[in-house]
Amino acid sequence: MNTDVLKQQANDSTSTSQSNENSVDELEIRFANKDDLGNIAELMYSSGADLYDYIYNTANRHALEYIQMEFLSNRGLCSHKLLTVAILDGKVVGTGTFWDRDGYKAMSSGSTLNMIRFYGLRVLPRMLRAVDSMKLMKPPKHDELYLANFGVDPALRGCGIGSKLLNHKIEQARADGYRMVSLDVSTKNPKAEALYQRLGFAVTDVKSMTGRDGNEYACKKMELFL
Repeated sequence: MNTDVLKQQANDSTSTSQSNENSVDELEIRFANKDDLGNIAELMYSSGADLYDYIYNTANRHALEYIQMEFLSNRGLCSHKLLTVAILDGKVVGTGTFWDRDGYKAMSSGSTLNMIRFYGLRVLPRMLRAVDSMKLMKPPKHDELYLANFGVDPALRGCGIGSKLLNHKIEQARADGYRMVSLDVSTKNPKAEALYQRLGFAVTDVKSMTGRDGNEYACKKMELFL
């Protein structure tokens, strides 16, 4: 490949990157709606694919199908009712689910009902695995706002979308009187951990479990005091 072609590719790449960075200024951050466009379930799934697979995958159903169903419902921890989205050009390019102690209690019972609806008579193994996951992800404390299902469109990562979404919610949490924003990040996701650290989160605990499939699952609890 000649140098002129290489220079043109580099210029195209730089131009695309600058265009993406400039477009972040037009980002809209708001609560999700059922009819929002974009790969919403995929973005939520990307936040912890291994644990989602552990809980929801079966021989003929995939975790993504469950997340999509629960997003469209009015109940459950993946419901649009709890989801904040970043919108660019009319499409969802970032997601984050936020709940406090009361929200968790109300919506986790909804997840139980959704699992029964989705899996029918074969729900028990999925429920047992969901209980297993509580070793890694515990209900928030009083005055704590918890983040889950954080994802950014792969084509737009590094453009500041995730930072803008999180900073927006952090400022809201501070205004609403929360004492802390917290999250759990997979030990297999160092890039996300680095982003959280840049925003002021600190690792306060490392948790792990051995699943019923014999695999190890581990995450780091991170907290930001407001």
